Amino acid sequence: MGSAITMRNAEQTGMISSENTSVFKNRNFLFLFTGAFFSAPGYYVYLIGVEWLMLSITGNRSLFGFLFLAASVPRLLFMTTGGIIADRFNKRTILFLSDLSRACLVGVILILVMNNQIAPWHLITFAALFGVSDAFSHPAVNSLTSTILEGEQLQKGNALIQMTNQISPILGPLAGGSFIYLVGFKGVFMLAGAMLLLSSLTVFQIRVNKTKERLNNIGAWSEFKEGIAYVRNHNFLASVMVMALFLNFFVTGPLSIGIPLMVKDVFHADALGLTTLEVSLGGGALFGSILLASIGAIKKPGYLMLASITLFGGLYAISGLGIGLYINAGLFLCIGFLLQFVNVPLITMVQQTTDQAMIGRVLSLLMTVSTGLVPISYLVTSSLIAAGISIQFITITGGLVVAVIALLYFKNQKILSFSYE
Repeated sequence: MGSAITMRNAEQTGMISSENTSVFKNRNFLFLFTGAFFSAPGYYVYLIGVEWLMLSITGNRSLFGFLFLAASVPRLLFMTTGGIIADRFNKRTILFLSDLSRACLVGVILILVMNNQIAPWHLITFAALFGVSDAFSHPAVNSLTSTILEGEQLQKGNALIQMTNQISPILGPLAGGSFIYLVGFKGVFMLAGAMLLLSSLTVFQIRVNKTKERLNNIGAWSEFKEGIAYVRNHNFLASVMVMALFLNFFVTGPLSIGIPLMVKDVFHADALGLTTLEVSLGGGALFGSILLASIGAIKKPGYLMLASITLFGGLYAISGLGIGLYINAGLFLCIGFLLQFVNVPLITMVQQTTDQAMIGRVLSLLMTVSTGLVPISYLVTSSLIAAGISIQFITITGGLVVAVIALLYFKNQKILSFSYE
C-alpha cells in the first residue's frame, strides 16, 4: 500500500494504524460504518417495495426484468466517472449527496403511491436514477475505507462494511416485507426514505484531511486513460477483472430477477415468501462477514476465493430446481455465506495492490468491468423469460457455468499465489 503516515496525520484523518486497535476507535470509520448501516438496509427496503409493487401492478414479467436493466445501465455508464470524481473530490460529500438524493427519490415515489398515480414507467425511471446514484457512491465508500484504514485493519474494515451491506438483505426485506404485509406500500417507502436520510446526515460527520484529497489540473479523460493504462500494466488486476466480468453475467441477471419470480410463479408465495429467501441470503452473508471480521489475514485468499466461487456455482444450480421454498432458503443461506469469501478477499486484494492515488479509479474500473455485462445479463434473462424459457432452467445453467469458470481459474498462478502485505 501507500507510504506510512505520521501519527499527527493519523490523528487528523481519524486513522489509527495499530493493527491491534479496534476499528471502532477510529472516529471516521465509526461514522462510515453507521452510515452504511442505515443506507444499505434502507436501499433494500426500497428495493423489496419496488419489486413487489411492480409485480402487483403489472403481469408483464419481461417488464419486471427491465426494472433491473434500467438501474444497471446508468450504473455502468457513470461508474468510471464516479471513480474519477472519488479521486478528485471529497468522498464524504459524494456519499452525503448520494444518500440524500436517493431519500428524495423515495419521497417522490411515496407521493405517487399516496395519490394512487404510480405506474410501471415511474418505477423504471426511478430505478435508472438510483443507478446513477450508485455509480457515484460505491467507488467513494470503497476508496474512503482504504483512506481511513490500513494494514490488517483494512480487511476487518472491509468485512464490517460488507457486513452492513449483507445485513441489508436481512433487515431490509424483513422490515420491507413486514411493512408491505401489515401497513402497505406507503409504510415501506416512508421507512426507506427515513433510513436513507439518516445515512446522509451520519456520513456528513466524517472528516478527512484535505491533504489526502487529490487536487490537480489533469482532465477527467486523461485520468480515465491513466486508470485504464494502470490496470492493463497490472497483470493481477487484469486477471481479476476478466473473471469478474463473466461471473457477473451468468449470476446477476438470473439471481436478481429469479428470486422474486421463483417466489411468485414457482412457489406461489406472497411478500413474506420473498422476505424468507432474501433474509436467508442476507443471513448467510452476514455470518460470513462476521467470521471474516473476527479472524486475521487469510494466508491464501486466492485459493479461498476460487473454491468459494466453485461451491457457490454448484449450490446456485441446485436452487434452480425449485424443490421447495424452505429448501431454497437453506441453499441461499449457504450461498450468501460463500459470497463473502469471494467479495471480501477480492476487494482487499485489489486495495492492497493499488496505489492510493489510483484507488478510486481502479475500484470504479473493477466495478465497471465486472458489471459491464450486467445490463446484457438482465436483458438476456428478460428476453429468455419472454420467449418462454423458465427461470429455473436459466438459474441451473448459470450456476453450472460459474462453477466451470472458477475451476478454470485454478490454473491462474497470479491469483493463487497472492498473499496479503
